[in-house]
Amino acid sequence: MNPDFPFVHVDDVEPLRMDPRQGWEISDFRVIMDGRIGCSSTIFRGLFLPGAVHKKHRHDNCDEMYCVLRGHGLAGAGPDRVELFPGHYHYIPKGVEHWLVNLSRTEPIEVYGIYDRAPSVEATGYAYTGDVTEKDIRAPRTPPQDRKHHLIHDDLVPVYKTSREQGWTQDYFNQPISRVHGATTTWMQGYFGPKTIHMKHKHNNCEEVCYILKGHGLAGVGRHRVELHAGHFHFIRAGEEHWLANISKTDVLVAPGFYIGVGGLDESGFEYVAPVTEEDLKQRTA
Repeated sequence: MNPDFPFVHVDDVEPLRMDPRQGWEISDFRVIMDGRIGCSSTIFRGLFLPGAVHKKHRHDNCDEMYCVLRGHGLAGAGPDRVELFPGHYHYIPKGVEHWLVNLSRTEPIEVYGIYDRAPSVEATGYAYTGDVTEKDIRAPRTPPQDRKHHLIHDDLVPVYKTSREQGWTQDYFNQPISRVHGATTTWMQGYFGPKTIHMKHKHNNCEEVCYILKGHGLAGVGRHRVELHAGHFHFIRAGEEHWLANISKTDVLVAPGFYIGVGGLDESGFEYVAPVTEEDLKQRTA
């Protein structure tokens, strides 16, 4: 991690050695960004091969959020027992016991997540609380109306209205997790059709971490101009000018991320700065 170059690809991050005696029976766990780059939170990737499990634990110092990129899992959160599929977002408040098991015999589960405002794994207040038992796995699944903790699927997230006059020229924007779920950090998503751009802007009240889920983009962050592909993350400090363009003529760019420490876009201190110019789109700094 380099504070002067706030771009990281998940494939370039070394997996951490996590202690299975503390419940970390995850196949591959990577910290993508944390306090070493200046971020107030820890952004992670977890890969669970068939048979892998993150056993019962809690984080006493922070909320956790994660989303499922691929695979089929069973999660516990407090009394909830819920099956997870790609597109699911799970919000785990501070101090709630939780766990995750890969239910597939052949396919991995991959998740991205955040330990909200914990600048390292050690700062999360991690506490191992026990094994996941056969009784846990066989327990009835908790229906939506009875769940104590939010599980949201991307297909059900409404579009959040934004203004083209304020630089929002991408196709649409939404917020899978926000203050409506009790969260104090927002998980957002931008969907960019070919050649669309989120123009130059700032968020004066929050840090932002943005990542590329699909497509090929060009990001401006401060003086940097960097091409991004799926698996790239970039960190934007509060008050730092930034923008993102889909530079494909044919493919969609999907760019989720986090507004850290605010419950929605309307709390972020959004400030439109200026259009992205043709000269901006020609520049590369890396």
